[in-house]
Amino acid sequence: MTASKTKRKRQHSEVEDAVSNALEDLETGSAQQTKRAKVDEKRSLFVRSLPPATTNETLADFFSQHFPIKHAVVVRDQKTKDSRGYGFVTFADAEDAAEAQKKLDKSQWDGRCIRVDVAEPRHRKADKAAGDTPFTKPGKPEFQQPATKLIVRNLPWSIKTSEQLSHLFRSFGKVKFADLPQTKGKLKGFGFVTLRGRKNAEKALELVNGKEIDGRTLAVDWAVDKETWERQTGHGDDKKDDKEDAESIDGSEASAGSTPQGATTAPRKEAQADADLQNFLKNHMQNLEEESDAEEEEDAATESNEKERETPRQRVTDNSSTVFIRNMPFTTTDEQLKSFFAHFGGVRYARVVIDKVTDKPAGTGFVCFFKQSDAKSCVKGAPRSQPTAAGAKQSLLVDENADPSGMYTLDGRLLQVVQAVNKEEANSLAENSLSKRREKDKRRLYLLSEGAIGGGSPLFDLLSPAEIQMRQASSAQRKKMVQGNPSLHLSLTRLAIRNIPRNLDSKQLKELARRAIVGFAQDVKEGRRQPLSKEENARDGKDVKDKERQRKLKGKGIVRQAKIVFESNQGSKVPEKSGAGKSRGYGFIEYTSHHWALMGMRYLNGHELQDENGRKQRIIAEFAIENAQVVQRRRVAEEKSAQTAQAKRTKAEVEEAEDSDDEKGKRQDRDDKAGGKTETLKQNLIARKRHMRKNKARVGGKK
Repeated sequence: MTASKTKRKRQHSEVEDAVSNALEDLETGSAQQTKRAKVDEKRSLFVRSLPPATTNETLADFFSQHFPIKHAVVVRDQKTKDSRGYGFVTFADAEDAAEAQKKLDKSQWDGRCIRVDVAEPRHRKADKAAGDTPFTKPGKPEFQQPATKLIVRNLPWSIKTSEQLSHLFRSFGKVKFADLPQTKGKLKGFGFVTLRGRKNAEKALELVNGKEIDGRTLAVDWAVDKETWERQTGHGDDKKDDKEDAESIDGSEASAGSTPQGATTAPRKEAQADADLQNFLKNHMQNLEEESDAEEEEDAATESNEKERETPRQRVTDNSSTVFIRNMPFTTTDEQLKSFFAHFGGVRYARVVIDKVTDKPAGTGFVCFFKQSDAKSCVKGAPRSQPTAAGAKQSLLVDENADPSGMYTLDGRLLQVVQAVNKEEANSLAENSLSKRREKDKRRLYLLSEGAIGGGSPLFDLLSPAEIQMRQASSAQRKKMVQGNPSLHLSLTRLAIRNIPRNLDSKQLKELARRAIVGFAQDVKEGRRQPLSKEENARDGKDVKDKERQRKLKGKGIVRQAKIVFESNQGSKVPEKSGAGKSRGYGFIEYTSHHWALMGMRYLNGHELQDENGRKQRIIAEFAIENAQVVQRRRVAEEKSAQTAQAKRTKAEVEEAEDSDDEKGKRQDRDDKAGGKTETLKQNLIARKRHMRKNKARVGGKK
């Protein structure tokens, strides 16, 4: 009986410490708590009696079904990594937190009656508070925590320099130091500011905290060292390794989860827990120590001189402890992957990559170890594929002797393990690899996936069952066609449009194709769509700008052709101009270049139209499948037609030139004739004058 009571007391103290450490400020300056803005007060709930299998994700999912939340975290044992049976949920609004406490307290979750209380710290006795001293690492000299240093979270990406950050606080006093931590040149979304004077820092915290800049609400709090942060978020060393049973937790945590109405709360309720939680939600459990390490380094830098600040610091926020795995079985789960790699060392987390289109495992994943040395040894010992001879084809078969120990073989598949890289490097490698594969793909089969709408897409929920079935049938038919006929390929500029309202004609379809480009650009501008990637824009070739310039000079539009297929009453195709047919409900759009076609396809795919009866239907837009032989014949016919047209133009120009020459000759003849008559008259006049002079001279001689 005595042992049971001792155990309950120990558990009671342990739970109280966890709650208090997660919510209470341990700084010596807590006596000035009334001067601080308490915008975070009563926004967090303390949840206990959680099912053993509860994770951060499931806890967040459970509460987000009722109210919008900001963060959720399950407190785990530092040694065993097992859940302690309780956690914290932070809401965006205090009213939501209060409503959630009333609604979900004593509710059932996986057979357990969970208890929900407003997270408030318990009062510490004066003698205990006086005896508390900050913890320092062995080998590190103790220093007084700077009382004027602030951490600013949720910074907008428009604040890119320390100068911009310090500008926000200059009106409150002199800014001694401002810094924006980065990882490989990429901002983390938070920063540190040190002001001169405690009062200036308090005033800045009160007025800047909750201020909205560029659509983001800033969260300002006092900066603390790593050890304090770990104790507050439950990640510090815990010497009490006993697991709590449900009954003892229910009894002991009741006092820890709530305080008397008139009690005063600690100045910092859960701001440091927010740091861990924000980092968790942003990076999906990657490098949870990221922010705390940055805080520790910045605190040390504040106490040191300027030379020490300029000294490069080694951070553990990169991917040095993370490995990337390929060739995984498609049935592998996160738990199986984590368990499999546990024999290399302690695993922080493991994630299976899910394909965005199919919403199924992609055969790849990530494993993050606690120690960098474990990750390095895992990569170093991984089997390497032997280089193939020049010109030889790579085999998909795996050498059974490549992994004699079996440490890298999962469900009969030999895993390929490499060091993980950051997002920018991964995107660059993916684009280069994708570009090389697509250069070899002369049939452009990669365009088959364009137009597919995955099950997790919001647009998928808007489709009717008939439209979903139509899309699935179209996808299966297209794949079967290209697999059975090697002469078939996908066009870069021609789109196949299905499920078109019957009252739409070719002229209206062409106008819709033009408006699709404008609509796509508008969606990108407003952030509803992603712009085309560099690789997608590069598919048109290097001379695309010259072609566009020539197109504009000729006054031609971006839509080369748009037509809808019509049929007669007997079902045979008839020209639209005949006026005797009816639409089959599908057609084709041809753009002048691939990037126009890609923009038009993505906008038109799933675009809603109404038929003449008011029935709504969504367009199916895909890149058209073409026969290489038919395309070649069409190209030859177009070239002949162009040559014929050119010959006709040349002949017309020659005839026009000849006609012009004839007219010029006739005019010259007329001019010549007129000139001849004038000359004759002139000569006759001269002759008459000579004759008159001779006669006059003859008459004078006779006299």
